[in-house]
Amino acid sequence: MENEQINWGNVGIRMVQGLTTVIETIRQLDVQEASLVMRLLGKSSCKMMKNGVGHHFGLALIDASAQIATKDKLVLEDVIALLTSIIGKLYLVADSDDERSLVAQLDDVVKTYQVV
Repeated sequence: MENEQINWGNVGIRMVQGLTTVIETIRQLDVQEASLVMRLLGKSSCKMMKNGVGHHFGLALIDASAQIATKDKLVLEDVIALLTSIIGKLYLVADSDDERSLVAQLDDVVKTYQVV
């Protein structure tokens, strides 16, 4: 394990802002553009976090971006369901209070956009 100190506040803010941007992009842009933004957030998360929940989040977003890139049309509710599934899996891999807090922040972002 590395002795690198992680500033969870900064990581959380960046990931939450990135996820918000992804959802807003999906609402406003076409499928290919939304897929690209999702992929970029995934790569950024993987680069910021070499392991742990942030890395898993990045990998899941990269995978999800490939899935949505094949669609002709995006439905926000479908993407929200996909993101909800990703976040549910992240709760299982979070192994510290800081990581669980980060996942809860991401969960709050997705819940904010759920269609009521």
